[in-house]
Amino acid sequence: MSLFEWFGLKRGDGRRRAAEAKELAGDLAGAVELYLEAGMPDDAARVLLLRADAERSVEKRIAFCASASRTAESPELRRAALGRKALLAFDLVRARGASVMRGEVLAVARELEAAGELERAADAYALLGDAESEARVLAAAGAIDRLEERLRASMTAERSQRALDVALRRIADLDRMAERREAISVAEAWMAENRDSEQVADALRGLRARLLAGPIVSIEQGGALLRCALGEEVTIGRGEATIAVASRAVSRIHVRIRRGPSGVEVEDLGTRNGTTLAGARLTAPLPVGRGVQILLGGEVPCAIAPGEERGCVVEIAGERLVAPLGDLPVGPWRIGLDRAGASAFVVLKTPPGAPPPFLGDYQLAASVELCAGDAVAATRGGTAVFRLPAADRAPAGRPPGRPPDRPKEGGPA
Repeated sequence: MSLFEWFGLKRGDGRRRAAEAKELAGDLAGAVELYLEAGMPDDAARVLLLRADAERSVEKRIAFCASASRTAESPELRRAALGRKALLAFDLVRARGASVMRGEVLAVARELEAAGELERAADAYALLGDAESEARVLAAAGAIDRLEERLRASMTAERSQRALDVALRRIADLDRMAERREAISVAEAWMAENRDSEQVADALRGLRARLLAGPIVSIEQGGALLRCALGEEVTIGRGEATIAVASRAVSRIHVRIRRGPSGVEVEDLGTRNGTTLAGARLTAPLPVGRGVQILLGGEVPCAIAPGEERGCVVEIAGERLVAPLGDLPVGPWRIGLDRAGASAFVVLKTPPGAPPPFLGDYQLAASVELCAGDAVAATRGGTAVFRLPAADRAPAGRPPGRPPDRPKEGGPA
């Protein structure tokens, strides 16, 4: 007979009593060791949970709960430890916000579900945007009110997403059909009525970045690149003029070219340094006739000649521009500048009886707005009659859609 049996004690009673004493004395780490030596894993797990409660660090509390779940022999105690660990992990995940990885949230959601913390598991699935799993665990938890609320929210979100998808498709379809003004209206209307409009705002920014406002546009036709100055009249100057010239001798809006009673004419706008023809200062509109060579501000030569079909050709500062002084004929169509309030658009017009233009597979309306990168053909999917280079943009300092300032008589120097 052993000493323990002589005194009526079971083998391990001494370690149990020693463990209890250490626990009462607050030596929880020592108590855990002695409970394990005494073959009492559930008590060891219970003390590990007490140690978790005493910790301030969430990470250490999670570690003690995980250790308790591995140590416990009782399924109920093991599940309780796992549940506490999962709850702590969920609080940590929420505190970290956007920096948390999706896989971490999913692991916590599954741990909460396995531990029977179903409503918190639903919260975790909601963070993931997994509406199906959220509804499933809410139903398992019997949380009918929350489930109904979630289903209502889900239906509202689905309706909102469907409406957003419809708006984005509408904007994209209008863009593909070159009806950019209507596309802008659809986007602006959506943004005015909806708080969450970042996708629509991105689509609108992308459209405006490509939209041509003129008045200077480049057109590729027949392998040649044509620079055009659109508008019923064209101004030249160093400020808000149609054609900009970087010379201090030239006024902000120096001369104007337009169609007069006798044809195309050029006019000095009462500038300080003046405009001369063969040394004589211009004091009245000068008919271009077969062509003129003028000098702006006594420094900048400018040649103006009649165009092949209508308007004129302007050569200045090493650049040659066609100024149709109205709509520009391109194939069977016309390209013009359309001002609408504070905005301006480069438009493609189809005259009555002319064949319709196509942009890719889309037949275009009689008047559409052009963007950089457009390639317009006479047949569906056919070879382009003309292209607008993708790099063409509004002049620096003038946002797309904003027209240049209209000149006044006697403009400032």
